[in-house]
Amino acid sequence: MAHDFPFPWFEPLLARLRKQLATEPFARDAAHDLGHILRVARLAHGLATEEGADPETCVAAALLHDLVYRPKNHPESPMTAQMAADLVPQWCLETSGLEVRAEAISEAVATHSWSGGGSPASLEAAVVQDADRLEALGAIGVARVFATGASFGAGLWHPEDPWAEVRAADDKAWSLDHFEKKLLKLAIGMKTPAGQRLAVDRQRTMLAYLEALRAELGPRTGPL
Repeated sequence: MAHDFPFPWFEPLLARLRKQLATEPFARDAAHDLGHILRVARLAHGLATEEGADPETCVAAALLHDLVYRPKNHPESPMTAQMAADLVPQWCLETSGLEVRAEAISEAVATHSWSGGGSPASLEAAVVQDADRLEALGAIGVARVFATGASFGAGLWHPEDPWAEVRAADDKAWSLDHFEKKLLKLAIGMKTPAGQRLAVDRQRTMLAYLEALRAELGPRTGPL
């Protein structure tokens, strides 16, 4: 399958990544599969072009940003960005055309994660972080949050208090709580103007979904 990236290293790197994903110790959920990685790469390429960042660094970092995967309820999940970043230099040194970008790509991978709490120190790192967070918004973001929750046994929403009106939100137990805990905070934290613009549109889509869901669910169904 061809992809719209004009970089000679792209297809060899993608082929190696496919092999890596096929032999991992943990089965990936549907929200962190190869489709997610490629969508982030496309977003990163678009943001880099608009913001004047180095597109090769951004696309390569997007391809490698989830190089290490742990389920979201795994204790090592917050550390996967740094774990991936530690592997990136060797991957770059073994990929013709990426050797000189190894440090910049590793830095962008290290700081992309929400749970890792990284702060981008370069425009390229900001682009990759924004691209990954845009993937968590909009119609795709809605699909991904429920796919992730299902992968570790979370319910869709609390049966008596779906909107966490009289209880603490717990997105490990109820997928809908993840909107309040994380997703609705993403747009305001975008680092690039292009990312901010796209995030506003995607958050609008997400809010429309939540409004429709609230209408369908109706009021809280019982005391806690």
